[in-house]
Amino acid sequence: MRIVFASIGSLGDLHPMLALGRAAARRGHDVVVAAAPGYVENVARAGLEFQPLRPAIPEDAESLAYYFDMKRGPRRLLRDMIFQDVAATHEDLCRATCGADLLVVGELLYTASIAAAGEGIPWLNVVLAPTSMLSATDPCVLAPAPWLHKFRHMGPWLHRLAYFFGKIEGRMWAGGYYRLRQSLGLPAGANPIFEAKHSPLGTLAMFPEFFAAKQPDWPVGTVQAGFPFYDQGGELEVVKEFLKNGSPPIVFTLGSIVAHFEPSFYRAAAEAALILGRRAILLTGRNASVPENLPDSVLAVGYAPLHSVLTHAVAIVHAGGIGTCAEALKAGLPSVVIPYAFDQPDNAARLAGLGVAEILPRGSISARQLAAKLDKLLKTPAATISAGRLATLIGPQEALDQALDKMESLAPRV
Repeated sequence: MRIVFASIGSLGDLHPMLALGRAAARRGHDVVVAAAPGYVENVARAGLEFQPLRPAIPEDAESLAYYFDMKRGPRRLLRDMIFQDVAATHEDLCRATCGADLLVVGELLYTASIAAAGEGIPWLNVVLAPTSMLSATDPCVLAPAPWLHKFRHMGPWLHRLAYFFGKIEGRMWAGGYYRLRQSLGLPAGANPIFEAKHSPLGTLAMFPEFFAAKQPDWPVGTVQAGFPFYDQGGELEVVKEFLKNGSPPIVFTLGSIVAHFEPSFYRAAAEAALILGRRAILLTGRNASVPENLPDSVLAVGYAPLHSVLTHAVAIVHAGGIGTCAEALKAGLPSVVIPYAFDQPDNAARLAGLGVAEILPRGSISARQLAAKLDKLLKTPAATISAGRLATLIGPQEALDQALDKMESLAPRV
């Protein structure tokens, strides 16, 4: 088959698609990855064909802070970016799917069904985190209304009511989507943020059952696989030298986006490591503010493949993106999670519920608070033991095989 994998978002959204794309290519399929123009080199390094896909997530700190607001972030991202540019997204997606046999999309690709129908091909959607399922029987921590999670003991009716009002508001955000459908002579259809984003042919839930068990209100035809790990290969020489010349470090990272607008985090991280008498690696990203004159026990690098670092670490501090959560679990590491927006509060709560994480609110970032959370975590053997046990339940190849089996079940019949 010629399979198109389409992704909008950060590297955390792209890397799972590259993992799936590589797995498909190993099975002999012709693979295309449609992603933001800035990711052309990332796709090329994976050895896959690239097609540009608008819009691109901005990289300046002001814009990122605007979209990563805990309460208003989802509305801003969808209303002010995704649905504003939906016509351009659809144009690019149609171009990418020309001549394809299957379309596989991540989040925010709300015109996937239209593009697939235009080409006469099947499509599947990929869900990376439980929040995207919007289950009322296993309610997630909703970033705009985290207080609602406290009432989950009252049963699913309360979250069903919340989703009902969410659907009404979501339709107000999605004006560009409805205008596009109208221009194509199509009826308004189902809500793009809720029902319509899931393919009637199946949804790939790319997280394991221990992280979130399958629910009766998930989309029909959901295939629950596991975390899709993207192996970038290689290690930075400076990181290899640091790791082999001392005790296992604490890793501090805020991912490829959050680090751009949290200027005090890495200074607090370095100071926390000194308070604890621990070595540390700061994965700072490209534009983060990094303290000067770091001691020899603290190494700061812009980027390193996370899996190559975590296998030598003792703990990790991160923002709770699903990709980082997966890497921490695979490495058997306990976490301190500082959730910011979107799926991060729910991912943090699930890690804490598994007994492998402490949660630090975003507004409480300081060297003292970081050190206190890490000290508690590292002095609780149960956290490290639980993390090690969960690591044994993760099967990276099995997850990819399950997803590819589902894709191949939709192959054209000759």
